[in-house]
Amino acid sequence: MKNSTKTFLLTIMAFFVASCSKEKSEYQLTATLPKEVKVDSLYLLDYKGEKIKGVVADKEGKFVFTGKAAEAAPAGISNEKAHLYIPFILENADIAIDVKDTDMNTDIKGGEIHNIVYGYEKDPKYAKLNLERRKVSKEQFTDLDMTDEKKVEEARKIVNTVGDQVYKIKNDYLKKVVADDNPPMAKAIASTMISDRDYTAEKILARLAKYKKEIGKSDYITYYEKMMNEFKEMQDNAENVTVGSTYKDIIGKDRNGKDIKLSDLVAKNKYTILEFWASWCGPCRGEIPNLKKAYAKYNSKGLEIMSVSLDSKNDAWIKALDDEKTIWPNVIVDGEFRNPQVVNYGITGIPASYLIDQDGKIVASNYDLREFDLDRTLSKFIK
Repeated sequence: MKNSTKTFLLTIMAFFVASCSKEKSEYQLTATLPKEVKVDSLYLLDYKGEKIKGVVADKEGKFVFTGKAAEAAPAGISNEKAHLYIPFILENADIAIDVKDTDMNTDIKGGEIHNIVYGYEKDPKYAKLNLERRKVSKEQFTDLDMTDEKKVEEARKIVNTVGDQVYKIKNDYLKKVVADDNPPMAKAIASTMISDRDYTAEKILARLAKYKKEIGKSDYITYYEKMMNEFKEMQDNAENVTVGSTYKDIIGKDRNGKDIKLSDLVAKNKYTILEFWASWCGPCRGEIPNLKKAYAKYNSKGLEIMSVSLDSKNDAWIKALDDEKTIWPNVIVDGEFRNPQVVNYGITGIPASYLIDQDGKIVASNYDLREFDLDRTLSKFIK
């Protein structure tokens, strides 16, 4: 009897140990959405934005992902049609993501690294201000006449006043994660999430090298190191493509596969706007109405536009062209941001714009070619 009891206890202990071991070596991610968010599937994306897997809702309306994570790393769940993206840290743990409403207010119960890195979301002051930021943004911009420069500037000032407080709490918290005694992977991820001018590419790379020695092999850190080195190269290139410098030529293919050269357009027109954009970029799409107005007003006076898409998929780009009904030259280049022609311009974010005169000199760029400033800038050069 004693032997039977002992055998039974050993069996139970073995099962318990095996269960614990399984929990530590796998993740189970459960996501719930409110009924108002009508989606039939969700995708799990890795830190590169690539799809790991997709699932449909179960009978209870939950989206359940299971698998093994090689390491803790940033990830997200997504549904493009619903414009839904929820970031978190994917690691081998039980993870629960509960989206509360259509504003995407979310409660996440994650693993150890997630709870450390995203701890600022549990700060009552941060949570209150973040809700206030969303509320104020909706109040200020819903039904706002975006052609009224004064009202738009006032709305932005009000929203930014709250937004700056939100980002300060987040950045201060992440800096503390880096400074305190936390797991190296938590520090590494926090370092890559800080938005602060003091955190230069050089400083981030130095920290990542230190954490990599402590962690050992890390695909995420290796990937981010590569990204930061490319970013440094782009920054260096951007310093050589400024107002007063000579533009660099670009060749892309239009929707029919025909090559279009920027140099041909520059030679034929008094001024040419070079615009980098993508179909998935909201601010880029938001600038198209301004470009249309400028084209209608100044094209007959010698203005041309060349839009260069950094889309990865031709179908998405062509659909955007059809939706937006743009009539000036539009091309796409391979490799997105990593295309050598794009790297030459040091593009780290889009939209990015340059106004080039017929002599090939860049006479204005970026914010001088945005919104209300676009017409003001063009009116200085084109009479």
